[in-house]
Amino acid sequence: MTMLRDVDYVLQKLDWMRAEGIWPNGLRYLWTDAFGVVLYVSLYMELGEERWLDEAERLVADVERVLDRRRGLRIGKAADRDGQYFHYLAMWLFALARLGDLKPEYRKRGIALARGIHGTRLANNR
Repeated sequence: MTMLRDVDYVLQKLDWMRAEGIWPNGLRYLWTDAFGVVLYVSLYMELGEERWLDEAERLVADVERVLDRRRGLRIGKAADRDGQYFHYLAMWLFALARLGDLKPEYRKRGIALARGIHGTRLANNR
């Protein structure tokens, strides 16, 4: 059984995390937020409820507002989370691609982020 087949369980866990202040409110952390975007998109696909797509977009906006810097996204807001690790960024790009399946502007954001990370090397290899 996949986890989303037990949607009630997933929704209960989301409610619990919100009540405990664990997620999605609080400090931003790119890895966790990437999985959150994918979860919200999955809930939208499973239930067809627009609110989950809205939550995914709101989460992307929060991440961009809090973690975006000229040189790209940081992995987290805390002072010790100022690095940029490719596995975090790769997961975020995956999350943007999944949301981009439904709303193409998010796929474009992911492409722009990848180009920003890799600079002209990626632009020259189009």
